[in-house]
Amino acid sequence: MNSAEVANLEPTLPPAAGGVFFPDAAHIVDPHALTRRLAAAAESNGTSFQRARVERLKRQNNGQIQLICRDLAVDAHTVVLAAGAWSQFLAEQGGEDIPLDTERGYHIEFAMDACPIKRPVSPVDLGFYLTPMAGRLRVAGTVELGGLSAPLNPNQIALLERGVRKLFPDLGPVQSRWLGFRPSLPDSLPVIGPSRRYPNLIQAFGHGHLGMTLAAATSRIVASLIEKRNDAPNLSITVVFF
Repeated sequence: MNSAEVANLEPTLPPAAGGVFFPDAAHIVDPHALTRRLAAAAESNGTSFQRARVERLKRQNNGQIQLICRDLAVDAHTVVLAAGAWSQFLAEQGGEDIPLDTERGYHIEFAMDACPIKRPVSPVDLGFYLTPMAGRLRVAGTVELGGLSAPLNPNQIALLERGVRKLFPDLGPVQSRWLGFRPSLPDSLPVIGPSRRYPNLIQAFGHGHLGMTLAAATSRIVASLIEKRNDAPNLSITVVFF
């Protein structure tokens, strides 16, 4: 698009030399509400939920996998390991040596009744996205390889705030700030398929920046693997050596 076309789509943005428009793109304005609706739909079909932190996996003599938690142990015919950036420790117990790391992404949000933009916008020179959400504007991006335990880096937060105020200097105070952990691998391909040690441990993690985007396709693959259906895709195996 040229400058006039950009201004026609997003008139509140400062003048731009041009832009690229993806008309079929979509985004979620309230991830929490979506998660609640998914859980309610699962419960209506007989699913039950119980929150617990799994600390260890143990193979039982009958072939089941026991999930050992702090105050709970659960025996399961099949387990799906989809713990995102926290999957590596449990995958190791399934016989996998996976070079999973975390690309830490930073977020800040501004509360507002009406966002100044209608769709996600990425100023390429700033390297992050502005996304209109329900009752707020989210500014998120950057990449930091820092594992799971390092503290939040205030310089990354400051970078986001300086950048968004170049576009919208009249924004109010930052309402919230946090970082998230993208589970990423060197080849950018997710881990999907059964564990070598425990065939009934189905792995599904490592989607990097595309976890929500690939969730539905991954769930269809996982369901096919669990049910041993003929429509399960032939997943290739990528081995990375260090």
